[in-house]
Amino acid sequence: MANRILIGNRATGGHGIYVSQSGENVLNTTNALQFDSRMGASVIVQSFGQGTVAANTSGTAYADFTHNLGYNPLFAVRWNLSTHLSSGVATKVYTPATASAEYQEQEEEEEGNDGSAEFGVSVVHASTSAIRIFNRYDVDGTFQLGLPSRPTIYYAIVVFHQADFTGGKGL
Repeated sequence: MANRILIGNRATGGHGIYVSQSGENVLNTTNALQFDSRMGASVIVQSFGQGTVAANTSGTAYADFTHNLGYNPLFAVRWNLSTHLSSGVATKVYTPATASAEYQEQEEEEEGNDGSAEFGVSVVHASTSAIRIFNRYDVDGTFQLGLPSRPTIYYAIVVFHQADFTGGKGL
C-alpha cells in the first residue's frame, strides 16, 4: 500500500501537509499531488485548450470545450481579440464579461436609427461533459453607418479536476 499522506518534511518540498493521488506514494511521486499545504489552492489541471469563436450575423456564436468528467468542474477562461495578438501570442487577455446597450438616434423631430448591441464573452456549463464559450458580439437595428465589425474571439481554457464551487463563474 502506498504512503498517501505526509505531515512533516518531504524531500522535494520541505515541511507541510501532503496528500498524493490514489495509488501514488506521497514520499516520491513526481505527479501532481491531491493536496499540498504550500499552495494557496491545490487545484489539479484536468485539461486545457485554446480556440476561436467567430461571430456570425444571425446572433451569438459559441464553441464547446469537451472534458467528459460527468460533473461540472472548476475552470478558468481568458480571451482576447486579434488586435491583442502579436506573432500568435496574446499581449492582453480578459476575463469573461458582457455588456449590452440600446441606442436611439433622433434627427430633429424625425425618428432616426435605433437598435441594440451586446459585447463580450460569457461561459457556462453546457452539460456535465462540456463548457460552452459564447462570443456575445452582436448588433441589430437600423444603424445607418453600417454595422460595427463582429470580431472573432480567441480563448484559452483550463479545466480542473475539482468540482465548480463558483456557481459557473469560473476563476
